[in-house]
Amino acid sequence: MTVKNNNSAGEGIWKRFPPLSRIAWIAWTVALIGLVLRFYAGGSHRVYAFNDYTGAGLHWIHGEDLYGNWRGFIYSPIVAAFFVPFAILPPLIAYILWLLLNVSVFLGGLAALLESEIVSGLKRESSALIYLLLLPCALGNLDVGQANPFVVGLLMFAIAAVHGERWNIAALCIAVATFFKIYPIAVGMLICVVAPRRFTWRLLLALLILFVAPYLFQHWSWVTEQYRVWMATRASDNRLNYSTKYMPIDLWFLLHTIAHFPIAQWLYTLIQLSTAGLIPLLYIWGLWGRWDSRRALCGQFFLVSIWMTLCGPATEAHTYLLMAPALVIASVKAFRDRQPMLLRLVVFGAFFFQLVHASRIHYLMHNKNEWVFIPQPLSALLFLVYCLFWLLDDSFWPCNASPDAHRLSKVLATRKDYKRLGL
Repeated sequence: MTVKNNNSAGEGIWKRFPPLSRIAWIAWTVALIGLVLRFYAGGSHRVYAFNDYTGAGLHWIHGEDLYGNWRGFIYSPIVAAFFVPFAILPPLIAYILWLLLNVSVFLGGLAALLESEIVSGLKRESSALIYLLLLPCALGNLDVGQANPFVVGLLMFAIAAVHGERWNIAALCIAVATFFKIYPIAVGMLICVVAPRRFTWRLLLALLILFVAPYLFQHWSWVTEQYRVWMATRASDNRLNYSTKYMPIDLWFLLHTIAHFPIAQWLYTLIQLSTAGLIPLLYIWGLWGRWDSRRALCGQFFLVSIWMTLCGPATEAHTYLLMAPALVIASVKAFRDRQPMLLRLVVFGAFFFQLVHASRIHYLMHNKNEWVFIPQPLSALLFLVYCLFWLLDDSFWPCNASPDAHRLSKVLATRKDYKRLGL
């Protein structure tokens, strides 16, 4: 009788979810089970990124050089220490734990971002659709054990934490993501612009703690040497000089490799830096236009997601997952809100081009020519056009901000703060 009641209760809870939510749950579960089964059946060689991480964990245990292979482990020493537990576990168990952690942080960050209502007007049905559409975008990263889902999940947690005024959590999330990929510090710097007094010192403290933490687990001289080598390799890693096989897939790829535009490397570096600087300037301009906190945070997150992929320092095919949550959220909102047809076509085109690459049709056709990578940076360009029109048009942002938004606006940098600086 008790078993029957428990089964009935379980079925009742399951039926409370809308059909689309159930489909999303099933799709993600089936995908994860499929990845684990393939690893168990001998597909461990395919998770090359995860193998690099656990290899670094073994090197950490034995006090060996972490950066002997220029295409292998390229992350900070604290990341190598982080993967020590995975390195000492049986491979299958380690892979399952990493897969679950990767997906949990990714989906948890997305849930926190959606619940914060930074992008307003999304109903529960819309949330289920977002989870479902993100699966093909994330599958390529999960397939090789990449840390990008973990990193972008932390960034979404950070943005949601800023909206909820949980500054310590936001700082810790940004700091951890930065020690994984370095360029997520761009998100932290933008939050420093948004809330300089509340966030800046917390971010610096979190970065300092994580920087010092490796010294607790290995001899100080060895850790210092690993930091020296890591910084040297990152400083000398000019990916614009890479061969076609390893070149970055970004704006440089479109201009230099595809269009054969004669652009100097120094000029492209200037473009990268100037576009990064335009994002906080847009926020300051938004203050003068009386943007509320949701519009400001949404704009910062969407635009920096585009910058990290289109103009970032190390964009690979898998890096475009950093832009995927913002792109999918914008796509669903554009169609739910019945935005102008031209805008919907632009954002749909951006998402379509991401799916084209995610489908890996070029691998099936055994075609690895340069042109097959065009869809990803082209998708980022289209999404940039959509975001600028969407953010700058006041008609998409009615002045009915929630009490939380008004409360947060009181602690963010205001027009008066920047007026004192002459801005």
